[in-house]
Amino acid sequence: MEEAWSIFCAGLERRIGAQNMDIWVRSGALRLDHASPERVRLRAENRVTYEWIRDNFLSEIRSAWDEALGHPVAVDITWDGAPAEPEAAPPSRSRRTPSHLERGMTFDNFVVGKCNEFAHGVANAVADAPGSAYNPLFVYGSTGLGKTHLMHAIGNRVERRLGGGVLYLTGQQFFDAMVSAFQNRTIPEFRERFRTEVDVLLLDDVQFIAGRDRTEEEVFYVFETMLTARKQIVLAADQPPQEIGKLEPRLRTRFSQGLLADVQPPDVETMTAILAKKAEALRLDLPSEVQYAIAQRVRNSVREAEGVLNRLSAMHAFYGGPITLSFVQERMADVLPPEAPPPSADVIIQRVAEHYHIRPSDIRGERRPANIAHPRQLAMYLCRQVAKLSFPEIGRAFERDNSTVQYACKKVTTEVRKDPNLRAEVDLLEKIVRGGG
Repeated sequence: MEEAWSIFCAGLERRIGAQNMDIWVRSGALRLDHASPERVRLRAENRVTYEWIRDNFLSEIRSAWDEALGHPVAVDITWDGAPAEPEAAPPSRSRRTPSHLERGMTFDNFVVGKCNEFAHGVANAVADAPGSAYNPLFVYGSTGLGKTHLMHAIGNRVERRLGGGVLYLTGQQFFDAMVSAFQNRTIPEFRERFRTEVDVLLLDDVQFIAGRDRTEEEVFYVFETMLTARKQIVLAADQPPQEIGKLEPRLRTRFSQGLLADVQPPDVETMTAILAKKAEALRLDLPSEVQYAIAQRVRNSVREAEGVLNRLSAMHAFYGGPITLSFVQERMADVLPPEAPPPSADVIIQRVAEHYHIRPSDIRGERRPANIAHPRQLAMYLCRQVAKLSFPEIGRAFERDNSTVQYACKKVTTEVRKDPNLRAEVDLLEKIVRGGG
């Protein structure tokens, strides 16, 4: 078996590195005791070495022997001075499955808005009655909107009440655990874990398993086992089940048989509340105008907002001073670029005229038909609100007196408050004229 031992050592070195090989194998700390095509026995120099190798390199050792012999083989490790009947495998460790929960993600610090109120409500119901309310629950939405937060919130509440039995895994972590179980020939134990130890399974990033046949098969087995036992399953993905490409049809059907809850991007008001809550946790004094400005910039991702606040906290700690709009614009221009100079009256008149398919000379002229008078008043209003021009400056640009300009601005201001359609029209024009500045 010398040739097989050499192949094994080369394969193991690729897996654990030359330094570990020198310390734990080439030094004689681990040596070949007996080998046959069906079973290999290795002997460590003492029990301490045995336990270290068993706990850190057992999977790599088994894979290297499978590669060296060209087929799966049983691998036992013993040590000098061990009992006459050495252990055939590492001793089992009777322990509860670790939950992998983030303790800081709870319902208490989850900000609720119209974008997520339904998902938040059903998540609370699941946490209060796991296995009986909405099973399975499938939460979907774009990345960074709070799906993972809701899953951890469910897990933390259930674990507080039951004392255990909760497991959070991403699709990648499930795949890695399954591969390890195959390599170690412990698939029965892998499956038994979900049958006996896990009462609530939180499986995130489900889209990751799509198209991976063996992984989908194991997920299906776990799903059926837990659902039959009335154990709670919560799933999350970036799309609803029917839109996840390459997902096996039977999984698509199973995932859709419970309740689907979507999480939408927050509106500016909800994002502002989220920023306020997270700023409070970071002990950042964040003025409302800064909250609102950042919310407008990162409103599509709560995760991005968290990143912005973490950077802002670091910048504040380094530079000191109050956090103002100018501070953020200067230190974090990628988040809030410095304001461009306001557009001139000429630019505003030009952009408004183009939008309404009239000529700039019409806006400045004396004609008063509705299709010209309305754009003229809006252009005056924008000169006041966007360009911050005085009434005399606007009057000169439009060749009008101050009273006419004041009347136009007051009229638009009053109507905007009453008419949502006009408000939307003005918002659009603001973007147009700012873009033209």
